[in-house]
Amino acid sequence: MESNEPIGADRGSPDRGSAEGKVPRDLVAGLFAIAVATLGLWGTLELAFRTPAGIGPGMMPRTTALLLAALGALLVVNSLLARSDVIERGALRGVVFILGAALLFAWLIRPMGLVVAGPVAIIFSSFADADSRLREIIPFAIVMTAVSIVLFSWGLNLPIPVWPTATPAVPFLPTIRF
Repeated sequence: MESNEPIGADRGSPDRGSAEGKVPRDLVAGLFAIAVATLGLWGTLELAFRTPAGIGPGMMPRTTALLLAALGALLVVNSLLARSDVIERGALRGVVFILGAALLFAWLIRPMGLVVAGPVAIIFSSFADADSRLREIIPFAIVMTAVSIVLFSWGLNLPIPVWPTATPAVPFLPTIRF
């Protein structure tokens, strides 16, 4: 049975903001922005905001964090005053896997090198999409890692470790150097 509705039309979804027990998307986004801004402010506490000569090294990151916190607060206030879209079940899957892949990459890059950290991050991030298939992702991860090595390590001559030098830091386990 064909429909005259455009592709991607909203069929049978609940009204915006009317679902009980569901969290407004703007509220979550605002709280996340405030949390990131708080981390940014905490990370710049040791940096001088001003120096006798003028602008200090902490001015730009601290100002950016304060602006992000202000925008996050606006989102929170907006979500409380106006009806907004709600987060549907399973909507956080992408956020969890993409942020998780970035954290995995940061944890693995120094000890395990780009040869290990690159494919692991790409494969882990592919789980953000329920339709991704490993037989497609693994060759993509290998090609993207090879391109990254050529571009960043050889082309731009950046000091990115390519090969594993140690096992990653795990609490209560010794680090093994290669």
